[in-house]
Amino acid sequence: MSSNRLVYQNWIVEIGYDPDHPPPRGACETIYTGADPGSDRAEADRLGMIRGRVASALAQLDEQEREFIIRFHYQGQTYRSISRRSGRSIHRLETLHRRALKRLRRELAGWVEKTFGIDVTREDECIICRSKDRQAIDDLIANRDQTRNWKPVLEQLREKYGLTVRSPQLLIGHEKYHC
Repeated sequence: MSSNRLVYQNWIVEIGYDPDHPPPRGACETIYTGADPGSDRAEADRLGMIRGRVASALAQLDEQEREFIIRFHYQGQTYRSISRRSGRSIHRLETLHRRALKRLRRELAGWVEKTFGIDVTREDECIICRSKDRQAIDDLIANRDQTRNWKPVLEQLREKYGLTVRSPQLLIGHEKYHC
């Protein structure tokens, strides 16, 4: 791992965990209350600011995502125990987990860059959105022959722009959500 990246899921757990104030079931707002006993005032203020920002990011999640993050990361429950209690399959919980972490990364990325001067690599950002040729690629996608499949577009992306896209679903998602 390079020094200019954060692993959010570990960071969130370390910042959010307070053994004296475990999170109540279904609520994330109280996870981040109070200063740590025994720490100096500046460190307590800094930690309070970080905890507040993480709480704000957690509040942006939907109820299912927030509940999962609390149970899995803060309460230490396993996929199996959460699955039994919630009635969801482990596969659905894994998807929920990935989606929640992706949203937390996106929510915290700008703040982390501004506050800590860390250039956060946005792993979840679309490869087309990151491309220096984005406008030309957007035009290619928009002007494609609707009567044909995506193969000619995929070939042009590889040959002309050096992008290897293996599935048209990436292009469809980009067109639907990013254009």
